[in-house]
Amino acid sequence: MKPDIILKAEDLYFSYDDEETHSLNGLSLEIQRGQKIAFMGANGSGKSTFFLCCTGILKPQAGSLYFNGEKVSYDKKSLLKLRSKVGIVFQDPDNQLFSASVYQEISFGILNLGVSREKAKEEVVKVMDDLEITPFSHKPTHALSGGQKKQVSIADILVMHPDIIILDEPAAALDPKHTALVDYIVEQLTEQGITVLMATHDVDYAYEWADKVILFKEGSVLIQGAPAQVFGNRTALKQTNLEPPAVLELFESLCKKGVLKASLPLPRNLSTLESYIADIHLNQHYGGKKVILNGMKKAILAVSFGTSHEDTRKVTIDAIEQDMQAALPGCPLYRAWTSQMIIKKLKKRDSVHIHTVKEAMEQMRKDGITDVLVQPTHVINGIENDLMKEDALSYQEYFHSISFGDPLLTGEQDSLAVIEAITQEFSGLKKDEALVLMGHGTTHFSNAIYAALDHTLKDRGFPNIFLGTVEAYPSMETLLKMVNAYKPSKVILAPFMIVAGDHAKNDMAGDAPGSWYSQFQTAGYKVEPVLKGLGEYPGIRKIFVEHLLRLDVL
Repeated sequence: MKPDIILKAEDLYFSYDDEETHSLNGLSLEIQRGQKIAFMGANGSGKSTFFLCCTGILKPQAGSLYFNGEKVSYDKKSLLKLRSKVGIVFQDPDNQLFSASVYQEISFGILNLGVSREKAKEEVVKVMDDLEITPFSHKPTHALSGGQKKQVSIADILVMHPDIIILDEPAAALDPKHTALVDYIVEQLTEQGITVLMATHDVDYAYEWADKVILFKEGSVLIQGAPAQVFGNRTALKQTNLEPPAVLELFESLCKKGVLKASLPLPRNLSTLESYIADIHLNQHYGGKKVILNGMKKAILAVSFGTSHEDTRKVTIDAIEQDMQAALPGCPLYRAWTSQMIIKKLKKRDSVHIHTVKEAMEQMRKDGITDVLVQPTHVINGIENDLMKEDALSYQEYFHSISFGDPLLTGEQDSLAVIEAITQEFSGLKKDEALVLMGHGTTHFSNAIYAALDHTLKDRGFPNIFLGTVEAYPSMETLLKMVNAYKPSKVILAPFMIVAGDHAKNDMAGDAPGSWYSQFQTAGYKVEPVLKGLGEYPGIRKIFVEHLLRLDVL
């Protein structure tokens, strides 16, 4: 079946300076009805010029534009018909709004179409309600915030029931709240079957949102197609100064490392990528070589990175282990830490010896343990967790079975449970405050879980909670940009680590110029550090216990 083409450009030329250079240079393209099209390219590539030609504000000096199969003639009657069905929302709403009040502004266009005042009022009231404009309907347009002006600009067009709506950088200069609101409005438009053309520089948004992506270069189409096709063309992206979407880069990296299969459908967002990672089959249960003759003797091995700070150890690692022991009172609990540096420090400073994983396995062998339930208190399936498994499995021949529980963040349900634990812990967080969580970060592929969790926080309605890392992505530089966009009155810092140790006390809350505390202060924020490790959160300890209990039924 032939596609329903609503808009067609055929060899368009337009020049602002007597044809010495062309903003549109033989531009040809077709837009199907009901599609979501992302227009991308460097500044000056012709996107805005094309949009102005589509609404009749500019007239091409050569070539033809067709709307609904009819050639646009650019006479008064033709332009009136075109503008009643093709509306544009400018990047700067001040270029669009001119009426004394919001209600008058939205009424202007539909009244000019000859609609009765009664019918116009009915339509205006409905669109104001849909776009959450009613509370400021009688305000002067110049007194509105940037986000409110953008809402009114969109309402200007929607009230006339357009076939096409053009959005030129709709999220430009908006705070996260109004950006999310505009995104929601755009989704509503597409659900109504309106064809949406959007100019944007946000490759991550365009990749997830659009049905089709068109890259402009020097007034013509460089490449167009499905988002995966366009963003998979590194040569074209380089020519238009665009980077690949983050989710595609992460997916490609995980495929190269053999973590994910390249045959999987390309993920359109971080949530999908997170689900791929969560579905990786991890062998948790390993049969040993020892034959049981006189009954099973099961034990828990609680494995932590460790800390040299006694104050935080008592309320984090000790508390987690106590909850584990209470959950399985019939199983003795053994402790092992993975940080050799911390083990040596405690030995030298306090004459206290903490077992390594191998030493703990040896002790359990001597004690006659037959089955080991290894439950790490690690945050992610990273390098420490991999090395821990190697050390434990080096004793496989001495045990009937060795089973490994999951770290804190392993599946999608874990992410949701962690978010619930955090939001319960900071239930007093105000909307004008930002909570910034400091994770450790790693070069291991599992570091992707940090970015995915930050995305999930926003997706679950917590735009003022941010997650970054000390040693990987998202970095402090990324966090500063996101927090600056939110514009909070106060920044609360908290470690996203099991213990509030050296990183929390120095890298996060220290007075040195490079600490997160100092950097946010330098950026002009009031900053409050909270030295409380994740192990102090009841909801976090509950997740570890649930992971352990899963092993007890194997």
